[in-house]
Amino acid sequence: MNADKLAEQIVKEIGGKNNIKEMFHCVTRLRFYLKDRSVVDEERIKKLDGVLGVQFATDQLQIIIGNEVGNVYNAIINKVGFIMDDATQEKKKKMRIGGIFETISAIILPVIPAMAGTGILKGIITIMTSYLGFDSASTLIKMMTIAADAVFYFLPFFIAWSAAKRFKTDIAMALMCAGFLLYPTMTAGLAEGASPMSLFGLPIPFVKYASSSIPIILTVLILKYVYQFFDKIIPQMLKLVFVPMFTAIVMCPIALGVTGPIANYISKGIAWLFTGMFAVSPLLAGAVIGATRSLLVFTGMHLSLGAVCLQNITQYGYDYILPVNTMGTLAIVGTCLGVWVKAKKQENKSVAMSAFISSFIGITEPGIYGVLLKYKNALIADIIAGGVAGAFVAVGGGHATAYVNSCILSLPVFVGDGFVFVCIGMAIAAALGFGLVMVMGIDEGEDAPKTGKAAPAQVPAGPTVTETVSAPADGTLLPLSEVSDKVFAAETLGKGVAVEPADGKFYAPFNGTIGTGIGGHAVCIVSDDGMELLIHIGIDTVNLKGKHFDIKVREGDKVKAGDLLAEVDVAAVRAEGYKTTTPIIVTNTDDYLDVFAVAENGTIRHGDKLLTVIKKG
Repeated sequence: MNADKLAEQIVKEIGGKNNIKEMFHCVTRLRFYLKDRSVVDEERIKKLDGVLGVQFATDQLQIIIGNEVGNVYNAIINKVGFIMDDATQEKKKKMRIGGIFETISAIILPVIPAMAGTGILKGIITIMTSYLGFDSASTLIKMMTIAADAVFYFLPFFIAWSAAKRFKTDIAMALMCAGFLLYPTMTAGLAEGASPMSLFGLPIPFVKYASSSIPIILTVLILKYVYQFFDKIIPQMLKLVFVPMFTAIVMCPIALGVTGPIANYISKGIAWLFTGMFAVSPLLAGAVIGATRSLLVFTGMHLSLGAVCLQNITQYGYDYILPVNTMGTLAIVGTCLGVWVKAKKQENKSVAMSAFISSFIGITEPGIYGVLLKYKNALIADIIAGGVAGAFVAVGGGHATAYVNSCILSLPVFVGDGFVFVCIGMAIAAALGFGLVMVMGIDEGEDAPKTGKAAPAQVPAGPTVTETVSAPADGTLLPLSEVSDKVFAAETLGKGVAVEPADGKFYAPFNGTIGTGIGGHAVCIVSDDGMELLIHIGIDTVNLKGKHFDIKVREGDKVKAGDLLAEVDVAAVRAEGYKTTTPIIVTNTDDYLDVFAVAENGTIRHGDKLLTVIKKG
């Protein structure tokens, strides 16, 4: 392929240099934002020598080149003298995925483990003092209470840290802003019921910011621009001292007099809306929240409810959404168990059982992606079961005293009024989800070998050699045809299989050398025998520009089978709105007689046999 010639042809067919607003590339594709997409003739571009495919993804033109994409991109740069505007691209990305729900979800996500663990501890304390006779004034209970309450009371500090990372601003200054909100003068004024202070006519009310999240999120967002302003205008030799000083002077009244109070009213307003919904019809509110649990997880919006739950706990001392939301989790548990019983194929049974176990402890993604989205009847069963149980718990007055992960292990935080309804609701959700699957059944598609092995293609007569590719990650298998990106699904880049990763760790599938196509979201590795393998982590994750990705290797590195290639925060990637489905492609498929997957369904662990490549001896 002549990269210079292809670059010239592509520029011509997309309307010339003046029609390009932005361009960049990932491991296999040129990506363009154009001023006028109507001038693009996709069919003409497809016919160009070296182009494997063309598609528009929303307003982005993607031209699939394959391994030579870097050379073609450089040739275009040399021709048009155009380089991607990073700032504009970041802005576009944020407009697309940086909505309110996604942003809140992404900020709260890293804090959930701390809240979940200490939240359950709060529930255990309630059981010990209310039912087991422990003295609430004892040192043991006091120490346990401190351990349980610290994260929630000082939650603005945890949220400030996460928000600073999200908004790409100074973490120490963000923590400073949290300190403003929880400063003893403010908490003492609140406790005493003191009248608001005033600064140049700006009222500074005493507000309860402990356990809150939205006030500090909004404050850190403003901090980003204030800090940038002073960092830009203050000379380099004075930045160390004066940027933080002036930022503190400006942000203190903003946090206490503007963003904090405004966000507090917003938080109360959101909580009021949910309170009103429950007041009008607990039955309907519970049914809607319980039924949509899996759909919210699928869209990445479920964590945004955490802010509402936290606000309820701050304002009322309890929350009524979390117990209802938990019914959705238990519905997934029962549904996955039903699929395990009804499934005939061994690989489908394995996926269902794995999803059942993980959902039982509150990790529902394997059940949603591996079971509910695969079987229509299972999804219907989950929605019905979650809705019925959610309505039952809402009518019964179930509530939570702390924010925890939604699962059966969270029972201690539901102790109190409505606890019996929560317990019965869990049983209803699981039993109904299981029963509906048993009645409706599941469609496993056409019959296939129970081992899950794909039937290999007929190999031409003559001596042949096989090469094995091991799985680079733990997770759930699915065929390329089910990948949402049609370029991968159509095997345009080569044959292979896809994995929905479980823990975000990716390992070398064989001995080899890291190839030239390595990016912030993908790794290319060439085996010692010349096989070229692409591990593309997620769909369209190039837009994240390496965020949430820790690639451990560089181009030219020698690796051995089992070496760690990358660590990815898959939960954070999903919270950003991206799928983490990982195609594993032999990009030089044409060099071989055949490439086929040992299995295309079921669970797999890294190091297990994944692909077989057949070549002439």
